[in-house]
Amino acid sequence: MKTKKLNWIGLLSVVALACAVVTCAMEWGPFSNREKTTRTKRKDAREDAATRRLSRGETSASRVEKDEAMTRRMKRDEFDDDEEENTEEDVEYHTYSIVNSYPHDEKAFTQGFLFHAPTGSAYESTGSVPYGKASDVRRVDIATGAVVEKKTIPKVSFGEGLVFMRKETKNVKRNSLVQLTWKSSKAYAHKIKDGGDDDSNDVLFEEGDEQTFYTGLRDGWGVTTSTKKDREGIIVISNGTAHLTLFDLNKGQSVGSVTVHDNGVEQRFSNELEAVRGEIWANILEKECVARIDELTGKVLGWIDFTGLKKMQGNVGNVMNGIAYDEQHDRIFITGKQWRRVFEVKISKGSRKKRAIELGRKRCQSPKSLPNYGYP
Repeated sequence: MKTKKLNWIGLLSVVALACAVVTCAMEWGPFSNREKTTRTKRKDAREDAATRRLSRGETSASRVEKDEAMTRRMKRDEFDDDEEENTEEDVEYHTYSIVNSYPHDEKAFTQGFLFHAPTGSAYESTGSVPYGKASDVRRVDIATGAVVEKKTIPKVSFGEGLVFMRKETKNVKRNSLVQLTWKSSKAYAHKIKDGGDDDSNDVLFEEGDEQTFYTGLRDGWGVTTSTKKDREGIIVISNGTAHLTLFDLNKGQSVGSVTVHDNGVEQRFSNELEAVRGEIWANILEKECVARIDELTGKVLGWIDFTGLKKMQGNVGNVMNGIAYDEQHDRIFITGKQWRRVFEVKISKGSRKKRAIELGRKRCQSPKSLPNYGYP
């Protein structure tokens, strides 16, 4: 009897243990109700998050559509009717509208671009593209795109930014076009005639070797005149960094620099430059954007968003890189490397709405690096 009792006790213990295992599996195993509930909650959370993203327009396609819709509203000057309040930031977001467009030599690898008031034409600096072609500086009829005349520089130099200097300085003669060169401190100064009352087809480049000087910088990108009256003879140079260098053509040396910045972030790759309405305007390389920059502080005052311009009116080409300003008639011209068109544009009034500024920064702030150009 004792043995049978012990066997029964053992059997009951085994059964109890098995029940405990089954209960544990039911409660905590991969097929347990608890696990099913946990998986359901996780799935619901993911679906809720996706729903929230969708409702905020955060899918890739809807974000693009939302951005484009905002741009369209800005172009119609409707954004300021939005109930959203302005931010306290002192930066603005702009878009554009096309006033007119003109033909452009699509073989011209545009590096510098300016409007020459005495002749009513444009001057343009081109780079050595395709490889082996000599860079040049040329006078262009804005209305027809015809190259009226041009002058090449030695093939060892890759032409970059261009600026017109009306007054004579120690390093540059009166009425000269100063042309920078890429990855070099060398600059060329091309003397031209006044051309005020001359026929537009007259040759304005003066004969003889061009004048050269050195900036002391290891690279040359964009260049324009200073916007300040007390800085006569000073040009502003970009060189692929976040810095704009002030170079005094009388002293033949740099006399200062400012760091381009927006929202506490340094902005590299200011490419072609232009002095416009008391500000420095800069193309940002690889962006369809122009930065309005305060020459004294380097602060970005506004972002001009030219998204879509490159594809307008059958245009083709490389990156946007060309700002020319007709100060007398307050006209702005935009083009790019190997573009088929030059666009005369009107800039919208600036918006300080939070979403507009966020959009401008997303589209326009400079890349951190451009290794494909050799700038890590």
